[in-house]
Amino acid sequence: MECPKWRLGELEKSYSDLALKLHKPTNVKYTLMWGFGNTLHGCLPRGLGNESFLDLMRRLFGKTEKKTKPCSATVREELCHLRRQANRQRWTCWESDTAGVEVEVAMMSGRSWRFIIGNGAKGGEVKERLAELSGIHSTELSLLCGGVQLQDHEVLLATYAEALNKPPPQLQLLRIFRPSAISCSTDCTLKIWDLEKATCVNTLRGHGDGVMSLTVDWKSRYAVSGSHDCTLRVWDLDHGICVQAIQVAEHPAFCLEFDHSARRILTGSWDNNLKLWDSELGVCVGTLNGHSGMVKAVRLHWPNHKAISGSCDGTLKLWNTERSTCTQTFEHGEEVWAVDVDWISSTALSGSMDASICYWNLKSGACLGTLVGHTDAVSCLALRWSEGQALSASWDKTVRLWGLPNAVCLAVLQNGHAVTTMSVDWVHRTALAGSPEAMRLWNFETQICEQVLDGHLDVERKDSATSPTTPVSVGHDEAVSFLVMNSPESFFSD
Repeated sequence: MECPKWRLGELEKSYSDLALKLHKPTNVKYTLMWGFGNTLHGCLPRGLGNESFLDLMRRLFGKTEKKTKPCSATVREELCHLRRQANRQRWTCWESDTAGVEVEVAMMSGRSWRFIIGNGAKGGEVKERLAELSGIHSTELSLLCGGVQLQDHEVLLATYAEALNKPPPQLQLLRIFRPSAISCSTDCTLKIWDLEKATCVNTLRGHGDGVMSLTVDWKSRYAVSGSHDCTLRVWDLDHGICVQAIQVAEHPAFCLEFDHSARRILTGSWDNNLKLWDSELGVCVGTLNGHSGMVKAVRLHWPNHKAISGSCDGTLKLWNTERSTCTQTFEHGEEVWAVDVDWISSTALSGSMDASICYWNLKSGACLGTLVGHTDAVSCLALRWSEGQALSASWDKTVRLWGLPNAVCLAVLQNGHAVTTMSVDWVHRTALAGSPEAMRLWNFETQICEQVLDGHLDVERKDSATSPTTPVSVGHDEAVSFLVMNSPESFFSD
């Protein structure tokens, strides 16, 4: 049966039009005026009463933003449906293509698949076919032909005609881990990074003010960001669009956690509260009161309805999210800026602006020890209790590896700039540290900086200072406020 190729073009155009429409920022005017207000903030007189010109601009254009209808969470399903239709139509065209070639694709495990690829089939399209057949996400797949890795843009029968006409299997399929990260910035954007190439591969736009918090579910390929524009945005990473915008009123999320399977987002803000949100309905389903200072850090464990928070009131609080009650309070003393927890061992770490780090037994409430070594505020923590280790980052320009429970510093990484955000891959023993100047990928076993992603500022402003041999990443216009790196544990988890 002959394939009507016009149908494929129609489906691909529908998909492209919908994705483009949803990806287009809905608040360009607000974003431009906010930047203009920042420029004039220091040279214009005060506004009405105690409001500055900047305050007036934000209030005026903030109202316009709130009238914008948020994207529905069904957008992802609509796009996926269109993509599936386009793919099946493409495969039908391949089957009827007289110039096509039957190929066999094999994995090292022994699994294999046979199908026909059309004359114009590209590497990326073949990967999508294999993702459908194998049940493995296309981002985890790598295709080889004669030992050479196929690129997504390559037309296979034009580039590898000789190899593809050899006896099967002509193609080999590898399931691989691709190190990547997502960062957010005060320039109102999120950026997705390829850490192997040290390049930005996509920019997510939609927020109308600086983005200050971020969390990612790598398996479901959803991310959630919180911004000064008083919204939470749920992002579909496959399509690069916002599928839900949640208005949070006077509760901009300074920190947040996300459980995609439960459709729950936990946020902390400067109103001293934690709030629980339904990510599908976009509504607040619970408020956790108890802190007397700004909430700076949260961790969520939805299966057991537990959460822990750190606050500028100098305490950590353990919460029952089902009942919205505080079950225990831990007195750190000074402002708590960073928290991490191992729920299996009921152990937590807290880092403070006074440069101290405490680790706690959540069952007994006892402080098990103090880690001393930083000379400035501790901004980030990562706990690996199963290995008796932890990583901390600080405004003192260092990242430190600690041995627990002996409370000894095993390594000091000199970052060169104050570390404001950090994400850790314990499997590969790497840490991505972010500062206002750059992001640095450290191997904390060898204590070597493996990559520098110096794309926080616009590429045009940095060209003159960059050598021709240095890869330039088109990055944020302003400082990165938060980042999240993937790891094999989250990537291949069941």
